[in-house]
Amino acid sequence: MPHQNIKWQPSASLDSGVVSSIVVFDTVDSTNTLVAHALEASSYSDARDRVERLFGGSESTTSTGAVKVLVSGTKGKAEGTPRKNARQGVSTTRNYEGRVASKGLRRWPGAGGRTMPLSVAVADAQSRCRGRLGRTWVNQPRCSLLATWALPLPTSLLTGPLSGWMPMVAGLAALEGLQDVLEYHGCQLADGGEPERILTLKWPNDLFCRGSKLGGILCELVRVDQDWSALAVGIGINLFLPRQALPIADSTSLQLHYLSLPDYQTLRDDLVDAISWHLSGQMAPLGLDGSLERALNGPKGLRSRITALSWTLGRRVRVVPVSGAPVEGRALEINPDASLRVRLSDGDQVDVSTADVGILPEVAAVRA
Repeated sequence: MPHQNIKWQPSASLDSGVVSSIVVFDTVDSTNTLVAHALEASSYSDARDRVERLFGGSESTTSTGAVKVLVSGTKGKAEGTPRKNARQGVSTTRNYEGRVASKGLRRWPGAGGRTMPLSVAVADAQSRCRGRLGRTWVNQPRCSLLATWALPLPTSLLTGPLSGWMPMVAGLAALEGLQDVLEYHGCQLADGGEPERILTLKWPNDLFCRGSKLGGILCELVRVDQDWSALAVGIGINLFLPRQALPIADSTSLQLHYLSLPDYQTLRDDLVDAISWHLSGQMAPLGLDGSLERALNGPKGLRSRITALSWTLGRRVRVVPVSGAPVEGRALEINPDASLRVRLSDGDQVDVSTADVGILPEVAAVRA
């Protein structure tokens, strides 16, 4: 059964088979930095083993205590070995109290029926939270989901021409996980509108809610060897950030759009579970021999699903490349290599791979 046809559901299971290990901090400088350093410090030679045993567990070579000193600025007690769940009072280590159903997940090749290794570091605040292109991610304690997932993928995929899909696939997992959690908790839109197309994806790495930035994705490569490496997927979502704390005019927070949100810890934990479920389902096929093309470009592949949820396509955009002059035009499509095709005002078309893309207001036609 296709993974996308199976809904995430909370579960009482203490062994979801999705999250291999987890650590939770009150405050850290950056979960992406922490995860990268922990992966580099691991004594395991194989990226898959490094990810599976990253935090906690009797076989881990990167203990919680070691992780705490890897990144300066870490504060508070790390919940990791074991982790105490406040709602159910359950102490777990690698068997994170994950209300995630493992049914339907694609199995990892050669792993004896296990799901894809997946570890996650979560923080209630980050002092040096960062986004794409060196930007700072504004956050306040217990107001945002701030987490970084580690997962193993072929080095050739992470360094090759299709690497641009990684933040978009992660964005799809975050969006679908968020949708599942909101639906499960019965959260209604504050304006009473229909939920269709409220949550969208902005090329290449942003989550949007009603046309404003709700969250962002930062994917970073941790190279291990020529065959397998690790991908650090940082996800930040504004949950309870007050309006006056939003950094830019076109950013937003979940509480400004949805009623009856659960408390912060419940929402945080459920999002970690649901996003882990979707990340495992979306990313696992990319590491299977012969599955990449089908997973990306099949009839119900990732490309078509991301395109259907795009806030960017069809709109006027301003493209500011890393090098070169800015251009304006209309976003036409996401190409097979994950680049964005833009039609300029003179009719020419350009493909953009690395750039800052802003949405422009529509200009009404002037009649003679």
